[in-house]
Amino acid sequence: MVQLNPHVSIREIQRQSGIPMATAWRILRSQRYHLYHITLTQGLTPADMRLRLQFCLWARQMIANDRHFFQYIMFSDEAKFKSNGELNRHNCHYWSNVNPHWYRQIDNQNRWSLDVWCGIVNGYLVGPYFFDENVNGHNFLQFLRERLPVLLDEIDLYTRARMWIQLDAAPAHYARIVRQYLNQNYRDRWIGRTGRGDLGVRWPPRSPDMTSPDFYLWGYLKDVVYEHETTTREDIIHRIQTACENIPRAALLRTVENFQQRIELCIQQNGGVFEHLIFTNTITRHSY
Repeated sequence: MVQLNPHVSIREIQRQSGIPMATAWRILRSQRYHLYHITLTQGLTPADMRLRLQFCLWARQMIANDRHFFQYIMFSDEAKFKSNGELNRHNCHYWSNVNPHWYRQIDNQNRWSLDVWCGIVNGYLVGPYFFDENVNGHNFLQFLRERLPVLLDEIDLYTRARMWIQLDAAPAHYARIVRQYLNQNYRDRWIGRTGRGDLGVRWPPRSPDMTSPDFYLWGYLKDVVYEHETTTREDIIHRIQTACENIPRAALLRTVENFQQRIELCIQQNGGVFEHLIFTNTITRHSY
């Protein structure tokens, strides 16, 4: 039945064949069948794929010249944390010999959200920084000028001297005033929507699978933050700060080391999606 229809459920097998579900599980395990889950990926256009391939080929060349090059790229991103954020129910367990009827209330009538920025460079977590309003060109420029230098004070001088900045294609990162600031202060040591500075390789749009925050950080933080019922904005900020402080540097370094694997997978896919090819246990919340 599973060979004819790989999507058939154990319950459906029982209904059609009369074989108990527990027996069906044992038969499938004895034949080394495993239950795999679908991976949801970003939709890409042919133009997106060309830009992704172009970037990955450039990245491969930079790694060939200096295998530590991307260790000193500060991959950065913003994420939105919502008061009614989705709970990862796979991480919620309640062992009992009777049904505890465990539940959690979600307040959808009084919703609020929080914009958080983080960066990862050379195994250091830069941030978090919390925006008081939606991110735009003006408050992002203010962050780059006034807050980022303070956050970088915790990073060693050698890393800061070699550091590049990566920005995705978000409108706030593409604002003229932001690009002017980056060109003046980082010259050709930043990667964004318009390229390396205003020249060279561009950061490919719709490519969260290539950045360390999207690949690892945000999923981990949201698992921790939403593990318990959300209360106030200040409580969520405290949870995020505490979770960030407790991430070992070794875990962050592994996200950088894994970048080369993601680059090669993207090239193999000719710029297409590759998340479904990454082993899910490469870096997990429980790996440390």
